[in-house]
Amino acid sequence: MARTSDKPEKEAEASYDALVARLEKVVEALEAGDLSLEQSVERFAEGVKLARDAGVRLDEAERRVEQLVKDAAGGEATAPLDGDDP
Repeated sequence: MARTSDKPEKEAEASYDALVARLEKVVEALEAGDLSLEQSVERFAEGVKLARDAGVRLDEAERRVEQLVKDAAGGEATAPLDGDDP
């Protein structure tokens, strides 16, 4: 059976990438030191929210990967993503 659409997965990935790209911009602005205290606090708050949102997306992706991994008997199993374990 053909897959109907990859759009939700691509949107989630693009959204994660967009979050990380925006977070990088926020960090650059904070590191430059050209912002007022109020602007710095606002950017810091934005950065915290972006980091949390990106973490949630990453956790969701990890759960999806773990659900796809099957053991030899056909039952569900989880495996590390880094491949360090035998």
